[in-house]
Amino acid sequence: MSDVSLTRFPRVALASAVSAQDRAEAVDFINRVNWLFETWEVDAMVEAFLPDGVAYHFHGVIRGRQEMRRFFEQDYPYLVPGVSRHATNPIVDRDGDGVSVRYHNLLVRYAAPELAQELAAGGVHESDGDLPGLWIYSPMLDRLRRTPDGWRIAERHVGGSMTNRRLGTGSRDPVAMTSFLPHPVPGR
Repeated sequence: MSDVSLTRFPRVALASAVSAQDRAEAVDFINRVNWLFETWEVDAMVEAFLPDGVAYHFHGVIRGRQEMRRFFEQDYPYLVPGVSRHATNPIVDRDGDGVSVRYHNLLVRYAAPELAQELAAGGVHESDGDLPGLWIYSPMLDRLRRTPDGWRIAERHVGGSMTNRRLGTGSRDPVAMTSFLPHPVPGR
């Protein structure tokens, strides 16, 4: 369980001293990281964190790139097929020698896992049920540090989250989800 609640997120000031360029780059970085999760590019997902980066997630605390990779490969796959991520209402503030970005991460289930690859390939389906629909809401706080390769996540805090059970997969088994995961195109 995450040890971070909205009441423990830093206060928001009415103005920010972050430059427009740093703000745009930080928000762009968060959106790119969300896309990596959606396209299941595990190497790049791991690389988005500093070597000693920490994630406080509702699945527990994950420290360092080795644990991050294990978490992504063993605990996270059920959160990927048929799901898109949307970082909304980003607020970027100065944070020591970097920036913090707080936002609402909305996971939208747009397809059942078994249809996800077909839709990603351009297929069109109609739903008489709840799809597409908001599956998970999580307030987020990412503490970013600039490296020679751009921004990286020093800490990721997932606040208290709400899940719509009707849109769940029914399985959290990574083996069951493997055949439904996106397959990144090499060299892109």
